Amino acid sequence: MILDQQFVAHLYLPADGPHAEAAQRAVTEIWRGCAAVLHLTEPVAGTCLPGLPPDSPQGLPADGESAVAALQHPAGHSQVILRRHHDLLVLSVALAPPEAVRPRDGAVSVPWLWWRTLDYQWDALVRAHLPVSVGESRIYLARVEAREQSAVADPELYRTLGEVLPASARRPAGRHDRGVALADGLALWEDLPEPDERALRRFVLAVRDDADPVASALAWSDGSTAMPPLARYLLHAAKIRYQLRIWQRDGQARLLRDSVDRLTAELRTAGPSGRAEAELLRLCRLDALLLRSDLKDMRRTVEIAADNMGRALDLAGPAGRSGPFADDSGLAESFVERLEDEVAYLAEAAERAGLAAASVPVLPGAGAQDRPARPPVTGRAPDVPLPDVPAAGLPYGGPDASRNVFVVYGRDEPVRCAVFDFLRALGLNPLEWEELVALTGKATPTLGEAVARALPLAGAVVVLLTPDDVVGLHPDLHEPRESRAEKGPSLQARPNVLLELGMALAVHPARTLILQFGDMRPVTDLGGLNYIRVTDSPGFRSKVANRLALLGCPVKAGQDWLAAGDFGALTAYDRDPSPLLPPGGEADRKHAGSTEPVSQEAPPPV
Repeated sequence: MILDQQFVAHLYLPADGPHAEAAQRAVTEIWRGCAAVLHLTEPVAGTCLPGLPPDSPQGLPADGESAVAALQHPAGHSQVILRRHHDLLVLSVALAPPEAVRPRDGAVSVPWLWWRTLDYQWDALVRAHLPVSVGESRIYLARVEAREQSAVADPELYRTLGEVLPASARRPAGRHDRGVALADGLALWEDLPEPDERALRRFVLAVRDDADPVASALAWSDGSTAMPPLARYLLHAAKIRYQLRIWQRDGQARLLRDSVDRLTAELRTAGPSGRAEAELLRLCRLDALLLRSDLKDMRRTVEIAADNMGRALDLAGPAGRSGPFADDSGLAESFVERLEDEVAYLAEAAERAGLAAASVPVLPGAGAQDRPARPPVTGRAPDVPLPDVPAAGLPYGGPDASRNVFVVYGRDEPVRCAVFDFLRALGLNPLEWEELVALTGKATPTLGEAVARALPLAGAVVVLLTPDDVVGLHPDLHEPRESRAEKGPSLQARPNVLLELGMALAVHPARTLILQFGDMRPVTDLGGLNYIRVTDSPGFRSKVANRLALLGCPVKAGQDWLAAGDFGALTAYDRDPSPLLPPGGEADRKHAGSTEPVSQEAPPPV
């Protein structure tokens, strides 16, 4: 018999980095919801913790482990607490209303579905903020009168508990044998233990009727504000799965290797005249070396997280050889192996690209400054000549022209300002729109006229792909196995940006650098091009500086530019298309940016 139903959740959010501001806003909104919806309004006695979290990342305690804020229900049965664990914030809630305890006579007058009610309430508070999280764990706890079953994690016990779980948390029939028996009368199962990259994990914890203090110390608190062992373990497991999602989303190793193979074959066909292919191979070599460095860092992060998982819980016994703990260990091991393989493959690709490119030497003095003084403009009709009006400070040829950077951008002004500030710190000259207008000699030139004049006069072209527009394929055109990017609403750069990107790739493919901000609808055939995902880190700035130097731009020496440009507070990183959709749209049926469906169950009567 199920004696009660309790609910614990741990939400893991970044405490620093480009998503810290969005994470802090998420904490603030969820905290307010806990007060309004869950009635967690009173300070937790004996903790000396404030009742409100800081309103900005700068107000958090210094890097380390500490409790930040806490609140509880006036009756004391439910609590919420915010902790900092080094680079993560951990927002935890425990809900154990007295109504969720079965009466002594065992009789209940309505369906006893408290797990569904509590999950529904919590999901409503956090759903919009899951895209900015590193991961989340939800634990459905129940005291049971089944001592023998809990001692061996009996599948029949899980089947009984599964009948009162939320529909979105139930396993398929016949898959109840993946539980583990823990010490002191606890049994743990993970619901829906796939796919590997899942951000939301759900667990059922069956507790022997006299083992409630043991379960609380494991999953919630031992009476102190320290993070409990299971929450600490799941934090490190969430880091591994988060790195897996990044690797799956941003991994360009295969595309890069394919590009090296394709360009090498084209270079063999072109022979000594294949200067464009050789230049692209030099870029591929640099890409491979930079990506190899990134993957080595990722591998080290996964190895540290896996080691910390073992330190958080003692899994030396049978519990570590099956169920969710074995799954986590196996995932970490296989992920590290895959990263090691990619690191080795990228080293080989870099060597192959370098050897192939070396067969076509760079001519002395070749570069952006050696273009003809009046280069022809590709794509212009001969009967529409461009006026011969040089702009002040923008010479058509000579060494200064290599400092010019034609920047393609959309509506996101903070992004444009950050990139322009960074380029100027590099000693380069990002072209302002008014300068491009002056180049045409017209007061109101068309976009095509301005772009056509600027492209040949720039040492490099930098295209800023920012998530400005909400787009989607019309349902009438969906195919049977359409991708999520086509089915649902997604974000995309402005049409003028995509048009100018195409013009740049047609005229100067080897001198075009693409910077992507945040997540957006994939643009076909960008794989293998000169492409960087933007972050607020010195490493990102170094990548851009290296690429521009390779393109022939005279990048300023030194490292003063490693902090130039305000890339930390950009909203483009976390922009979500769902707020712009009408009620009842696709975003109302799914977590934004998540593969986990949102429960459509109404809260059951209680």
